[in-house]
Amino acid sequence: MKTDLPALAAMLYTVSQEAGSIARRLRPEDDWQYPSAVAVRIYTDDCARHLPKYLRQQTLSELAWRLRYEAALCTGKLAPLCQLLHQAATLASQLEGAPPAHWEPRRRPVPDHRVSSRPAWRPYPRSGAELLRTLFGHA
Repeated sequence: MKTDLPALAAMLYTVSQEAGSIARRLRPEDDWQYPSAVAVRIYTDDCARHLPKYLRQQTLSELAWRLRYEAALCTGKLAPLCQLLHQAATLASQLEGAPPAHWEPRRRPVPDHRVSSRPAWRPYPRSGAELLRTLFGHA
């Protein structure tokens, strides 16, 4: 089956809608699974809306693993989400092969340090060892 990113986003949106529906049913009952339903709804909705951002941060296989992990946690009244999350994970796994034409490769992170040709400013003009000797009186 040929799948693409819009199909995966649509599947994640479907999971989000179903999780929202379950959350609306659980809220009046003050059910202990209500926070989990809300968390799944928020995660899948955000992932559906910002799928390219998620795929810059992780690979498709990592996303598929995360979706399968979420599916394993859906027990009890969240069980209907399990099958939907597995389907989304399967779609993500099928996409792993060849990246689409509009795929953006992962970029290298910007280094945290900058190299400068200027010497670093020091509050004391001497070396660190001389400063320690002066402060602590060791010769």
